[in-house]
Amino acid sequence: MADTIKNWEKMRQALQLSGAELRELAQHFRKSAEDALEGKESSLSALRTYLGLPTGRETGTFLALDFGGTNVRASRIRLMGEQGFAVESKVAKPLKCADYDYTASSKTADELFDFIAAIVKEAADGNHDYKLGFTFSFAVDQTSAKDASLIAWSKEIAVPGVAGQSINGLLKEALVRAGLDRIEPVALLNDTTATLLSSVYQHNPSRIGIVCGTGFNMCYYEPALQMIVNLEAAGFDGGPATVWDRLVDEASQLPGDHPFEKMIGGRYLSEVCRVVFGEYLKRDIPYFTTRDMNELISGQQTAEELLGFAVSEEEQEGLCALVRAVFARAAQLIGAASFGLLSHLAEDKGFTEQSIAIEGSLVEKIKGVPSLIEDAICVFCMAPTENTRIHVIPNSNGASVGAAIAAALCR
Repeated sequence: MADTIKNWEKMRQALQLSGAELRELAQHFRKSAEDALEGKESSLSALRTYLGLPTGRETGTFLALDFGGTNVRASRIRLMGEQGFAVESKVAKPLKCADYDYTASSKTADELFDFIAAIVKEAADGNHDYKLGFTFSFAVDQTSAKDASLIAWSKEIAVPGVAGQSINGLLKEALVRAGLDRIEPVALLNDTTATLLSSVYQHNPSRIGIVCGTGFNMCYYEPALQMIVNLEAAGFDGGPATVWDRLVDEASQLPGDHPFEKMIGGRYLSEVCRVVFGEYLKRDIPYFTTRDMNELISGQQTAEELLGFAVSEEEQEGLCALVRAVFARAAQLIGAASFGLLSHLAEDKGFTEQSIAIEGSLVEKIKGVPSLIEDAICVFCMAPTENTRIHVIPNSNGASVGAAIAAALCR
């Protein structure tokens, strides 16, 4: 028993990050962001979105389209300024099911966008005069807030004929084919930018937007450019990788790609945990999900139910402690990266109380993560003399509401 407890405690400590390590990571992240901004070599990007921040007084009814993964969502959203917003209709459909597959290479660009247009038609309730904002979370070449061309698909989408094409151009053509010529796509952005827009519209003093669901990304408002900058933060190379992180990376589809995301994103946290469990229990561990991890530490599922074999009480305790350590580390990494951006924005003027806009399952479904992010910033990274509160504000409607706000800004 003593050896078992000692083994998991040693592994838990290997996943913990000290204040010194978090501050070092924050400095590295800040320098990487500033290098990217200046056009120097960096593991981060500084992609211009051409979108500023809303005033919170924008009004009107807009269509919002969200396409960034396995589902397509279209909404009709009424922006009411000081009174907030109302989601008047919402339609969501998967790209792939038993009856069809719009991710496949056998589908054409027109077929994919006709499928999307049909969802918009249902949300719009017919052909009416609406401006539409499109949250499109794939790699794009963007030269204005109104449109961008696809660089390459990801997330297992293989539809040919879209790369290099105008995204809103393809959407507009599909809308016309669907009899929706009065609907005009006027804005294109990613989910991280949309999250920041949504938070600011709701009168949160936010300058940083984060998405940490299946994947991970960050953006921030750059005063020098007077616009939001997308960092593509999944690619940051300054995370303190353990031997378990390296094993997960080596087994991934693209080794060496998106190293920071592989320590934070929901797609990878379960794999980190699985290789940690394998070393702890000295046996092969079946695949499980990040949701399973959360159910284990919340008591909704036992380790035996998760793993399919019996474990001792001491091993159950150790497995739960290791899951918490993996989640806590992800939160601390987000906090340290956020502090790096806060330091850039503060320059030498000192920090001001503000919020960080964040969307995704890591903060919305796993208890305690927002507080761990705040502690990483305010307790471990910030000097005691600063004593400035930074609040993490989960934003579950960010992608859709942000798209509507972008449409209002670009109409």
